[in-house]
Amino acid sequence: MYQNRQVALSLERQQNKKIRHYYRVLADINLELAKLHKNIELKINKEAYKHITDFVNQYISYTTVWNIKFIYNLESPEVALMQIFHLEYIFKHELESRFVHERQILQKKKDLFDKLKPYTKEHVQLRKQRLIDYLNEKEKNLTR
Repeated sequence: MYQNRQVALSLERQQNKKIRHYYRVLADINLELAKLHKNIELKINKEAYKHITDFVNQYISYTTVWNIKFIYNLESPEVALMQIFHLEYIFKHELESRFVHERQILQKKKDLFDKLKPYTKEHVQLRKQRLIDYLNEKEKNLTR
């Protein structure tokens, strides 16, 4: 009886350790991506990225992508995914020679995020498609 209890406690501790590690890594990713946003914020025309910023801000509680706060946001895989999409979009529309170091950091954080596997590849593609559809709709409304 005592031995079974010890095994159960040991398994529970291992599970808790895994969960804490997962959220700690997510928080690190989100903090690094937030730093990237801070680094590029004054070097770009934020108005040019208003629509994607509006889309991303829907998924961030009580703050914006340019100023992420609160532990809820920092430990959220959804916020990390949206920050990745936002930065990728910005870097795609900026000159290739700009933000070289920031692009490398983004790629490392994206790889780390993918290793955590909070979402399947299909789920990420669906999210990205939803973003593209939103941007296309906004663009279509502007041209009317």
